Amino acid sequence: MRSRLRFVLPAVAWIWVAVGWAAPLPAAEKNSSYQAALESIRAEDLGHQVEQLADPDMEGREAGTRGGRAAADYLADQYAKLALRGAGDPGEFLQAFAPNLHNVLAMLEGGDPKLRNEVIVVGAHYDHVGYGGRGLGLGPYGYVHPGADDNASGTSAVLELAQAFTRLSPPPKRSVLFAAWDAEEKGMLGSKHWISHPTVPLDRIVAAVNLDMVGRLRDDRLTVIGSRTGYGWRRLLSGQNDDVGLQLDFTWLLKPNADHYPFFDRNIPVLMVHTGMHSDYHCPSDVPQRINRTGMKQVTRLLFGLLYELADRPESPPKYRAAARYESPDTEKKIVTERPGMIDRLGVGWVEDAAATGGVLVASVQNDSPAERAGIRPGDLIVRFADQAIRSDDDFFGAVAAARSPAVAVVRRPHEKDTLRRSVALQGEPLRWGIFWRVDDAEPGAVILTRVVPGSPAARVGLSAGDRIYQVAGRDFPDETKFEKLVNDSSTALQLLVEHQGRQRIVVLRAIQAAPTRRAA
Repeated sequence: MRSRLRFVLPAVAWIWVAVGWAAPLPAAEKNSSYQAALESIRAEDLGHQVEQLADPDMEGREAGTRGGRAAADYLADQYAKLALRGAGDPGEFLQAFAPNLHNVLAMLEGGDPKLRNEVIVVGAHYDHVGYGGRGLGLGPYGYVHPGADDNASGTSAVLELAQAFTRLSPPPKRSVLFAAWDAEEKGMLGSKHWISHPTVPLDRIVAAVNLDMVGRLRDDRLTVIGSRTGYGWRRLLSGQNDDVGLQLDFTWLLKPNADHYPFFDRNIPVLMVHTGMHSDYHCPSDVPQRINRTGMKQVTRLLFGLLYELADRPESPPKYRAAARYESPDTEKKIVTERPGMIDRLGVGWVEDAAATGGVLVASVQNDSPAERAGIRPGDLIVRFADQAIRSDDDFFGAVAAARSPAVAVVRRPHEKDTLRRSVALQGEPLRWGIFWRVDDAEPGAVILTRVVPGSPAARVGLSAGDRIYQVAGRDFPDETKFEKLVNDSSTALQLLVEHQGRQRIVVLRAIQAAPTRRAA
């Protein structure tokens, strides 16, 4: 028997009857050209583009060198074959700037006469570090650094996104600018130059998405940066993840170290995705053979869904959120660790081994607590509570939390043959579902779970702190007040659309009616 004690019982509660979960509802039907465009994003095509850009003939694509210009010309030729409009210097795909550098830009015109004036930017830097050295490469100087992951992978994904968008009929409502930035490795010179000398008026840019190192997907985990720069970014991206099924790691870290940042600096909401660092970073060993082509397909298809949603939805894309400038992982830690207090309803500590003892063995009773007033003593074995058998510690948590007051505890006492029944006047009000939550202005139309009580309906379907709830009974809610009303209106069953690390599912909780209190239910 373990000796660790559990002392406090939550004053949050529900009586659970049955719980379950179901797969998410199917995504909204898209037309056949959308499906064809999505399916045109293939692992073999992405791999082929990476091979072309990371070929030794490109000499590592260092900005301002022969290899860098060869890569720019190759990209311009690819966009020309897609019959996109050049969006660089007048009539050209290239935007030249000193010293001998070139952004590559192509435009897909939107189909809506009004909304086509709004532009979504999707870009990636195509340059790398050439032969290394001079403060750039980490591998031995004088060897070609192919840069397959950094960033032939992101550039190839943008090319595949461009060809997929050209298959759409009709085109999306808004315009899409496909960008390949030069000289990122030398200080984001290409994106900074474009922001200072835009080929599209900046007031027309409504969102910018950056792909940097997306070729080494591991364990289906994709890092997402910038989700707090626009209101609702997280839900929008998660909503495109049903078929792809990636684990999305949303970070609050936002640093001026990649091509999305110059856009953010001009009050434009941004996102950046990448699949993580590795030992081949800036080394000659960053070769196409080490690219996860299937993973690239997953990432690119996810972004195709996001970009299509941004470009074609009648509603505006997420609006810029200035508060992201002042947030960091430290800010996140402070908010996340501020968990709601839990009132002790019963006032006992117990030995945590209910499965072995057939109940919970009371180790201590607080003075003047409901348990003491009911005559419960240290050494008592509580085998039933509120008409529920206690077979685990979570059973006990859930039973006490769910019980209406007064509740009956069935106790076995040492040296006594018969069980005893003790009526307990519990403290606090019971809550049905077992959740505490908070709200966040960066995520409108969502509540974020801060605590899930063990043994509750929420716990039994696997909900956990950090999960997002986006719908109740198939309905969106604009704010917390509406969420509470929808929860109150769910008398015996509660259906929730829940997101966990970018993956959405529907869960169904069933409970006896009891009124929730604010930010807990």
